[in-house]
Amino acid sequence: MKITRIAASAAFALILALQAYPAEGSKAEVAPVGPPQPRILEPLRPNALPPRAADPSWLLYQEGMRLFAEKRLGESLASFKKAIDSREALFDRAAKDISAATATKEALQAQGSLSRLVELLAARELIPQELEALRAKAAGSLLAELGLLRERSPSRPLHGLLDAALLVVEERGLARVGDSVAALAKATEELARYPEAEFWISKIYLAEGESRLAELQAIRAYGMSGSLEVTDDRFSILQALADIYRARGDGKDYELRLREIADASDLFAGKDEYYRNAMERTLALQGFDKFMALYRVEDRFAIAAYSQLGALYLEAGRPLAVGYLAAAVNAVLTREIAAIKADSPGFAYKDLPDLASRILAGEDTARFASESGLWRDLVRLGEALSASGNRETAREIWAAVSRALGASDPWGKRAAAFLISSRNASRRP
Repeated sequence: MKITRIAASAAFALILALQAYPAEGSKAEVAPVGPPQPRILEPLRPNALPPRAADPSWLLYQEGMRLFAEKRLGESLASFKKAIDSREALFDRAAKDISAATATKEALQAQGSLSRLVELLAARELIPQELEALRAKAAGSLLAELGLLRERSPSRPLHGLLDAALLVVEERGLARVGDSVAALAKATEELARYPEAEFWISKIYLAEGESRLAELQAIRAYGMSGSLEVTDDRFSILQALADIYRARGDGKDYELRLREIADASDLFAGKDEYYRNAMERTLALQGFDKFMALYRVEDRFAIAAYSQLGALYLEAGRPLAVGYLAAAVNAVLTREIAAIKADSPGFAYKDLPDLASRILAGEDTARFASESGLWRDLVRLGEALSASGNRETAREIWAAVSRALGASDPWGKRAAAFLISSRNASRRP
């Protein structure tokens, strides 16, 4: 029953796609005068491709993650490898069904339109009277009409095409396919690869201490980025590679992978260099509160890369540290402000001490601040600003962190120490 509901949902998605992309120049079928036209039947209907909930590759992938969480690494590895093989076999069959449909004479008439090809193949199998009866039974519902068509279609070209399209639409969504047979075929080719499972195999190798195998497997997964269900997951793969290089002591590759993530963000794209420079000037010359009042960094996927690059450049004594640490801090606080506003719509940023107290007062906001390294990066940002000569802004930040966390917290204690040291230095003749 569950599978039937999922198949119906997928059919509805495909109907919306076909409705959204009507074929140009299509005309309504007119029933001819005379006896019904004969049609050719195949003795057996081909088995339908399974919906996602019954997709063996997806089930094996879920099993692999469960086994990994239970630290049953050998069994987890086997499940992920089976998931990869199963996914390839499943979409290889879908590709063959699409190829069979595009090899027909109707495909030439369809001129690349998926909805038109379905219509022409249906006309091959069902006489106009049957099509009209089917439409009448559907009572104007395109969902019902396509469902009935799929049930009535005994031949492989049409039935296979519908199965393949439903499978791809369920995985990829409507926008990636549209009304294009070529887009459907391309999506099928991409979906035959399983980068998510490949990446989990990299995690298994790393957990087993096989750093080199983990690296090669992560590189393999990254090479399949175009097949990821969630495109931004490619940054998680790059981050994992960066962590492998850092653990190995390969500083150059570590930096390059982090830069690859950061450079993919809007903030560090070449076109936003002026905006980024303006942010840094505001922070250095007008203080942290002005900086937060004027700018928002939305690139959440790059927060860890910003933070790690900032720490790397701070340790090396490079001024680049300010920009990356400022981006990391701003991105985290931007998210925290949004979370606070969700509960208190009238909230507006006032200053860092006020925001810090609100963050610590909320369970979720306090947890996110800790997990993202907010307090650490604020202290480090103060260090970077002080090293570049902007001591007043640095003291503003350290004072806020010290007051918010107190001496019992390591970063609060460190902020207080920097603050005292900076004040003493400013008093020296």
